[in-house]
Amino acid sequence: MKKLILTFSFIFLNACSNETYSIYGEISSIEEDSINVGCSDLVRKSNNSNDDIGYSCTIKITDETIIKTHAGDAFTFDELNINHMVSVYFEEPITSVDSERLTFEAKEITVFESKE
Repeated sequence: MKKLILTFSFIFLNACSNETYSIYGEISSIEEDSINVGCSDLVRKSNNSNDDIGYSCTIKITDETIIKTHAGDAFTFDELNINHMVSVYFEEPITSVDSERLTFEAKEITVFESKE
């Protein structure tokens, strides 16, 4: 019984450690209600891969998405620009990534200086 509990605990802890709550990357494009952000690290982590492929995630922005600067000041969707570095916090934690489906909903976006 102790071995079963220990095994279950080990599996549970490993499953939890694969959850991703945010990504940090550069905005590569801006659409009507979304931005595209580099997310290669997320894909590599999820797939246990070391490939050199550059992945971009589509980040859906809703009316509830909070957008702010690193200092905590309000920021609007219209102020976002290509090359802004952002941290995107997801509405739901990401537990696995399929390179065919790289669209996620943002709960909060923190904007940093532009990468130049």
